Amino acid sequence: MGRDDVALSQQDVSCQAPIQVTAVGILWRTKTKPAVLDANIRAVCEDLGNECHVLLSGRITIDSSPGLHRLLLQRIESSDCQRLTVDFCDVSYVDTSGLAILVEILKTAQMLGKTLRLSRLRERPRYLLETTRLLHLFEEVNREDPCQSHSWPESPA
Repeated sequence: MGRDDVALSQQDVSCQAPIQVTAVGILWRTKTKPAVLDANIRAVCEDLGNECHVLLSGRITIDSSPGLHRLLLQRIESSDCQRLTVDFCDVSYVDTSGLAILVEILKTAQMLGKTLRLSRLRERPRYLLETTRLLHLFEEVNREDPCQSHSWPESPA
């Protein structure tokens, strides 16, 4: 199982480097690779066999969208990833650029014969997906799971 924090910057959007983890709850880990993003969004990737999970935290805006797009595209195009689950538990805001990314990643997944799932959508992101009539396009999981506060590592100075 590989898991690490990533910066969604131009230089590095990889979640491939395996690290040692302790599986207690969904996100507790003994070792992380903290990284700075554009200060709006963070991501933690986890590989479980042929399933990939990306846990997001923050706000998905026009500024964070390019890096997030690269990360999700990399994950869904990986031969090890047949099902990508994106967890929105700690995402408080998504703008239309975030919606465009989700639709594009969904189309890519379908072309590759893979699955994209959205997990634990909060009120505001869910509302945007519903009002744009896009929510029905996605498989949604863990709708009733409570979001727990996660301890995100400090960014390097």
